[in-house]
Amino acid sequence: MPRIAINGLGRIGKLVLRAFAQDWPEAEVVLLNDIVGDAAMHAHFLTFDSIHGRWAADVAAQGDALIIDGRRMRLSCEKRIEDLPLAALGVDLVADCTGVFKTAAKIAPYFAAGVKKVVVSAPVRDGGALNLCHGINHAAYDAE
Repeated sequence: MPRIAINGLGRIGKLVLRAFAQDWPEAEVVLLNDIVGDAAMHAHFLTFDSIHGRWAADVAAQGDALIIDGRRMRLSCEKRIEDLPLAALGVDLVADCTGVFKTAAKIAPYFAAGVKKVVVSAPVRDGGALNLCHGINHAAYDAE
């Protein structure tokens, strides 16, 4: 199973994390990154969501990590992709939910760190990426 990092734990990043935990439990989320807040704040906001309600998962903060249903995920607070420990953690897939890195050049540091695939939650504004919308053109994606 892939080792996953989520960069950006705002509205979208938290929903992506919930989806991985609920719908793809065999995936291993090893790194969470957000430039705002600490583990306690993120644990609270994951547990209590004003739109989606209380999450039934057991969420706790422990030092620089979140523990979700017994699974430890390191939490960092880095602005630059180059400063994330992606290679050291063996990350295969990044969900970039920052809304900041929206060109092929801006997401290139993920690949330089050895990441195989990057899913950007915002449209990438140049020809260097495949923009997908489920129900519209999602069949254009080839996992191979």
